[in-house]
Amino acid sequence: TVADDQITRYHDVNGDGEIDYYENFNNDWELTSGFHAFCFDLQTGPQGEFYFAFGCPVRGGGRSFQRMSRHHGSILRVSKDGSRLDRYATGLRAPNGIGVSPTGQLTSGDNEGTFVPRCPIHWIEPDEFLGVVDSAADYATMKTTPTVGQRRGSRKQNLDPSEAPKPLAWLPKNVDNSNGGQVWVTSDKWGPYKGEMLHFSYGQSAIYVVLKEKKGALMQGGVVKIPVRPTSSAMRGKFNRKDGQLYVAGLKGWQSNAGREGGLDRVRYTGKAVSMPSSLKVRDGGLEIGFTQKLDQELAEDPESFNLSGSDLRWTHDYGTGEFQVGHRNSAGPPKGRTKFPVKSAKLLPDGKSVFVEVENLQPVHMMQIDLDLETDEGEEIVTKIWNTIHVAK
Repeated sequence: TVADDQITRYHDVNGDGEIDYYENFNNDWELTSGFHAFCFDLQTGPQGEFYFAFGCPVRGGGRSFQRMSRHHGSILRVSKDGSRLDRYATGLRAPNGIGVSPTGQLTSGDNEGTFVPRCPIHWIEPDEFLGVVDSAADYATMKTTPTVGQRRGSRKQNLDPSEAPKPLAWLPKNVDNSNGGQVWVTSDKWGPYKGEMLHFSYGQSAIYVVLKEKKGALMQGGVVKIPVRPTSSAMRGKFNRKDGQLYVAGLKGWQSNAGREGGLDRVRYTGKAVSMPSSLKVRDGGLEIGFTQKLDQELAEDPESFNLSGSDLRWTHDYGTGEFQVGHRNSAGPPKGRTKFPVKSAKLLPDGKSVFVEVENLQPVHMMQIDLDLETDEGEEIVTKIWNTIHVAK
């Protein structure tokens, strides 16, 4: 397990089922007296290495940070034998949960605050900067200045929007206002989503399927909600190798709509047909949306079955952001509000499960919402939403 000051390995010396010896497996990260600098999650990689997230020492009230160490706001990696620790990625604030795929792909969320305009889902590459300048490995050479005087020094406050992160998705507050971790569906007993990633929301007590797409060097995509309600929040998940089902743990603290103080739930595939979106791809002039079932053609080709709108964010030194109309990122004073994206046409593709939605003036957008009102070819309703980010619009 990981706590704020060390990773502990437990030993049962005499085999009686009780811990006899607590081994300090690794404690090489630097600590300060900051009260809000937590270690989150502990995951293993495919080679037996360990990963966890170390948050920043957030000030009381949430704005800026107390004195920083070089490890704050990082994904930290520990060798298989515990002898070495290094920073895998930097620039995080308070990432309550990470994920590691079977192939070693790292992901994380983060919590809205300084340099975090809304809760993101990060698809993480080694040495990547994830948004918070104060905890960036190269904060001293970035054009954007940190908020903490200890790190800013004599430099005047400056913001360079070109240094803003580009996560897989930015999520609205009503979708995820405080993240949990991620887990990959490794079971072939859990319906149509084997190989896909799930994202947990502590704040909204929700579980989402992540719809992802690679565009050049960037990952972009969004989420669709699985229609279940956990006993408490959704923070950590694991697929049981014996029964192949998902087990989710959560608790209730601040900034969560959780029903109970804590919970451990099984999310079980019943064997019935699942009628949900399964993929989202940006194409020239529109979006290709895939589903788990074949669709009713008449509704799938009705533009009124789709409603698209979106808003942009501002990456700044401030806590969070407003929401602004799309297409004004270079404006000093962008108009607030949402932008409608009219649907010109819709076409059911030959597989019967995918629709190409032709969208007028499709362009990069930080937070898009796609409202869907469809039916399968068996008459089952698909009334749901996709929340997504577009970095590359063709």
